[in-house]
Order: sequence, then structure tokens, then C-alpha cells
Amino acid sequence: MIKQNPHYDLRFEPWIPVERLDGTADVVSIRDALAGAHQIRRLSGEIPGEGLALLRLLLALVYCINYEFEELGEKQKKERWEELRSQGCFGSDQIDEYLADYPHEFDLFDDEHPFYQIPGLDYMGEKEFDSVSELMLDVPKPEKFLFSMRSPAHLDSLPFDLAARYLVVVQAYHTAGIKSPVVGNTSAKSGKAYAPKGALGTGWCGALGGIYLEGQNLFETLLLNFVLFLSNVSVIVSDDYAPWEREVPSADTCQREPTGPVDLLTWQSRRIRLIPSEDGSCVRGVIISYGDVLIPANKQRFEMMTGWRESKQQQKKLGTATVPLMPVAPDTARALWRGLPSLLALADGGKLRPGVIRWMSELQDAQSPEDWRLNVRIVCQGVSYGTQSSVVDDAITDSVDLRATLLRKDSEAVVKMLDVIERTDQAVGVLVRFVQNVERAQGDKRRYDSFSDSAAQASREDVREGAYDALDALYRARIAEFPDEGVDEYCLAWRKEAQFVLRRLANAYVSYRHVSCFSEHDDVSVGQALAWFEGGLVKALF
Repeated sequence: MIKQNPHYDLRFEPWIPVERLDGTADVVSIRDALAGAHQIRRLSGEIPGEGLALLRLLLALVYCINYEFEELGEKQKKERWEELRSQGCFGSDQIDEYLADYPHEFDLFDDEHPFYQIPGLDYMGEKEFDSVSELMLDVPKPEKFLFSMRSPAHLDSLPFDLAARYLVVVQAYHTAGIKSPVVGNTSAKSGKAYAPKGALGTGWCGALGGIYLEGQNLFETLLLNFVLFLSNVSVIVSDDYAPWEREVPSADTCQREPTGPVDLLTWQSRRIRLIPSEDGSCVRGVIISYGDVLIPANKQRFEMMTGWRESKQQQKKLGTATVPLMPVAPDTARALWRGLPSLLALADGGKLRPGVIRWMSELQDAQSPEDWRLNVRIVCQGVSYGTQSSVVDDAITDSVDLRATLLRKDSEAVVKMLDVIERTDQAVGVLVRFVQNVERAQGDKRRYDSFSDSAAQASREDVREGAYDALDALYRARIAEFPDEGVDEYCLAWRKEAQFVLRRLANAYVSYRHVSCFSEHDDVSVGQALAWFEGGLVKALF
């Protein structure tokens, strides 16, 4: 059989999953995703993180296509951004003109410049290639396949569209750990490849909180995250190129600094080559090893989709004169609304809000409040890793709807909204202590104040998470409907609703345990616990 040389041009082949404005699912090409962005509700995907990885690719293209913004001053940048926004869509001619300049670089199997890959990449030694399952973050190792949601019978090959999506995702989120070295890797030891000491071992997005803003359609979403400058410093810089605009890198691992936002949005954390089947109908294998690696500290000028916080631990590790800012990865166990104080807080020592949120504040400073009486959605997508970041433990996709005006740096309303959320943390703590007191009144000997008592810790976290689950719908609705006027009255009613929910949980707990209010042990009675709870709840919320 003569081996077929396949071609799959991502510019025009449908491979990006989307949700249309009418709710129907579709698959589109790069060209159609950009030119028809105003007709698309959002990007979709099979696993958390896939939408973010694809969004970052399209956003990099928006930067590349609008390269002329680099030459403009701050005022002109704002004007051009607003002009683009008023058009309601991206210009098809400009998109076609840019994509025409790269006739081969978006082909998955181009001989000289395959998309997101290295041509001719081979493993050292006898291994020919790995299974396509190495591209799939939600597929465990063969010895742990019992816990997979996929059938091993369907992992011998991938259609081109799915392989293209996983290629983008794996560059963003691939796990760390030992890799098979490829020919040309000069740092391999004993037939094993490692990330350089101190550098990030996972894909770049694996270190991020994955925060972005979502509008009413994909055009709005891309535009809301198209950050041009922050605090009088331009985000767009010269000599910042996407992988398809650069020369193909060597197969060797390379530790380097990013050149700008486009470079980080399309960071090539792995050296990869997709292996097509003999008949050229699908992808049957992959070669994958370490590629461009970086130290994640102090990348806040160019990385807009994460919050930042100072890390004295990293200062000692890196030996820097100043405390570096590190990206804040998502807490997959917490609802996003619980993290709003750190995302939106205006004055928090050692922390920095995500660039996309600071950008919205910059834009509103120069425009009428009437232009920003719209709702936006803050979305978080990310993964958490385990066992030295060599496996994916959990993934998160969560969102919060709120008014764009709450992203202003001088918003008094957001301070009051965050105050309610912070008071809620204290109130939930009151409920946790109440449950502990009831347990003590029943003779429970667990040491709730000791971190060494794992049973007590688990019980406390169960109560805490149960309380937040009960409050979740209320808080999402209250945040989404937060008013521009009558804020004090709104927040008071909100806190009263929270008090009602927590009081209901406390009473339900006593009822469930079938205990008497007069039950007493160690000088603590259930009645006393209830009295302390009511007083603590009032103190926390009011």
C-alpha cells in the first residue's frame, strides 16, 4: 500500500466546536470562527480547559490580524478598540488577507511547518510513537483505566478534527513528569527527558487561573479579552510572534522568556508530531516531549488571564532581590463566586487582579457609564494536578454573571458586594463551630482545633461545603442582579436571606441528629450551641 500524505488545513476545515446563538451545536474552521464570531454564542468542548485553550488561539489571531494597534498611542488604542466594538463583527477581508499569508502553517501535516508541531520529530531508541491517548488529558494510564469515562476500544486513532483540538489543549495543559526524549534533545539523561530545574513542568495554562470575560457572543468575548494597555504600559509589543509566524524551532527543550501576549497565548510547551495512519484517514499515534519551558514568575505584563500574588517562598527558591508575583491557579473545590474578593478587590497587598478585569476598568474610565450598563460573565477554566503534576486530578469550569460597572476600579458598589461575600465566609464558620459544639455536647472526642485530627478536619470541611452548596444559587442570582442604586438595602436583604439559609441548616442538623436541646457534655449543651450560633450569625452578617 502506498502511504498517503494527508493534509488538513485548520484555516478552512471545521474543527472548532461552538454553540450558536440559538443554542445549536456546530463545528467551524478558524476562518469561520473569526468572521462569524458575532453569530456564535461561545466555544465549547468535551473537557474543561478545551474552550479556554481554543479561545486563547483565536485571541492570538485577533492580536496578529490587528497588528497595526502596536503603533498607536493610548488614546488612539481606545478609540480604535471602541470603533471595532461598534462594528459588531470582525472584518472578513482583513481576516482572509492575514490567513492567506500562511498557506502551509495551519496544515496539521505540512512537510516543513506543521501546525503546533515539529516536522520529522522522532523518539530516541526503538519506540516509534505513543498511543493517541497521550494527547487526551482525561485518559489515565493503562494500569488505571478502570476509572476512565472512555472505552479503551476507541483510543487506537483520532479523526483529524479531534486530534487538532487535543493538540491545542495538550500544548496548554500537558502534565509534567518524565517524558521520552526525542532525537535532538541535549538534556536527556538515561533515556529520560525532564523539565529544567525551577521551570514549569506542565503546559503554561496549567499554572493559570484561566480567567476570562464572556460577552453576549464570541465577538464580544474576544474583544473583551483583547487587552491593549494597562496602567499606561502597552501590552502589545514589537517582535511578538505566534508559532505560525516564526521559524520552526529545534527539537531540543528550550528555556526562554516570552516576547509578548501572542507568544504566551500560543506557548509551545511541547515538541509534538502527529502520526497519521497508513491510508491518511486519521491520526494513529503521537510523539511528544518537552518544548519551550519558562519560569512562571513575573509574567503579569503579558499574561492577562490570571490573578497574581507575591510568593516569598519563590523568592527564596529563585534567589531574586524582590518578591516575585506568581499566577494564581484555580481552586477546583470552590465555586468561583467565593473567589470574587481576590479577583475584584482593589487594594489587597501583594496581589494583582487579572489583566482582563483591569482592562475593563481602564476602558470605563474614558467612557460614559451608559455605555457599560451590560452584563458580562467571568469564566474560570482550569485543571489541578497531583503526584508532582504528572497526573490531572480535577478540572473546573465555572462562571459568575455580573454588571460590567462592578469591574471599575472606583466602584463603591463592588466593595459592598464583596463585603457580603466576606461576611458570608465568617457566617459559614459560625455554622461549622455550631456543628462542632453539638458534637461535643453529644460526647464527641474529635479535636476540631488540631490539624492532626484528620477525621475532625474532614467533618468540618463537609459542613463548610454543604453550607456553600446551599448558598450557591442565592449568591449567583444576587451577584447577577446587583443594582446600580439602592445598594445598601439590596445588601441588607441579601444578608438576611443568607441568615435564613444558614439558620435552616443548623435546625435541620439538630433535627437529623435527634438530640435534645438539654443534652450536655463537657459543660456544653445543644441549647447553648444554638444560642452561640444565633449570636455569632448576627455578629458575622450584621
